[in-house]
Amino acid sequence: MARRAGEIRALVAALCLLLLSASPSGAAELSSPAVVLPQGGIALLLFPPSSSVKEIAVGPTRARVHLWRHQSSQSSKAKEDSFRAVLVGVDFSTPPKTLPLTLLGPGAHENLSLAVTPRPFQVSRLSVARSFVTPPASFLRRLARERKVILAALAAPDSPFLFHRAFVAPLSGKVTHDFGAYRYLNGRAMARHSGEDIDAPMGTPVHAANDGIVRLAGSFYYDGNMVIIDHGGGLLTEYLHMSDMAVHAGDKVVRGQVIGRVGHSGRVTGPVLHYGAVLRGAHVNPMMLTGLLAKAVHLREEGP
Repeated sequence: MARRAGEIRALVAALCLLLLSASPSGAAELSSPAVVLPQGGIALLLFPPSSSVKEIAVGPTRARVHLWRHQSSQSSKAKEDSFRAVLVGVDFSTPPKTLPLTLLGPGAHENLSLAVTPRPFQVSRLSVARSFVTPPASFLRRLARERKVILAALAAPDSPFLFHRAFVAPLSGKVTHDFGAYRYLNGRAMARHSGEDIDAPMGTPVHAANDGIVRLAGSFYYDGNMVIIDHGGGLLTEYLHMSDMAVHAGDKVVRGQVIGRVGHSGRVTGPVLHYGAVLRGAHVNPMMLTGLLAKAVHLREEGP
């Protein structure tokens, strides 16, 4: 028995040595990442209101940390908590890897990490009008002009948060789970699907997912009737293919406000809402927004 116990202790010791030798620091491989996100994931990082962290850097990308007041009305008495907060996310095309996550500010400089984990993506094959795969030459100038307008709207500055409550779904319908899908239209490979399609009857009201400012409301060749809402903190949501729009650029909207109705305008095969989310240029999974507050990551920088 003693011999058996000695063998086990020797085996454990050897395993520990193997793990420690896997990295130059000896312990780096054993530390857990501060944030773990799937491809296309998004998270809200919260710091105490007294935190000295002013910015974070995820790889080469920097983001400002803003004051955020969380309004909760789950109880009979509304409650408000203050934090310093920042949104972090990774585009669906980001390969699985570990990224450096650095906390920056006066007297604060801490190196953490963000792990990007793999997630499955569908392959979608659809048949659409030929003009939506190979547009007529007469439309090329229009398409270039529309692309510039959309990109300008999505490049809204990383402003203070405009939302203080949980996100809600824009409507109730059948979610196709095709976020990030590899798309083939009429057998031809196209750009991957950057949002989530929600099937619903024609004319179903579409609601703003949270408070914000309308950055764009217009009709486009591919996207049909589209609204883009800026929620602050670098986050915008998109609502495409609607039959009509009930808001205009510059309007302030509140969570749950009707901004349009389900339609089949633009490049679609039937009534559907394309619901998208963009964080500082990265296309993230919009279906993760409803759980954003419940799964917020609380961080506290280490003292000197």
